[in-house]
Amino acid sequence: MESSSMNNTVGKDDDLLVDTAEAEALKKRISSHPLYGLLVQTHIDCLKEAYCFALSKLKEAMEEPQQETVAFINSMHLQLKELTRTHSKSTAEHSTSTTSSGERID
Repeated sequence: MESSSMNNTVGKDDDLLVDTAEAEALKKRISSHPLYGLLVQTHIDCLKEAYCFALSKLKEAMEEPQQETVAFINSMHLQLKELTRTHSKSTAEHSTSTTSSGERID
């Protein structure tokens, strides 16, 4: 039994060496092909395009909350302005009415 399992191991090792040699030969044939450079450049361009697309989506996702925050702050600023303007008018009217009559109205 041991010899048959040992033969299988040796056979697998031989197959592995043959597969590795075949893979290396295939890599060499592919890399020496005249259009290999074009293939690599096209592949890199495709990766760049996908990367740029992902970055633009990320930028949009990051800008959206910022724009919402700015809109909220501007809205609050306008409301505070209105409150101070209304308060200033009522204070001015109150002081005008007290000075014209000579008595202070509480």
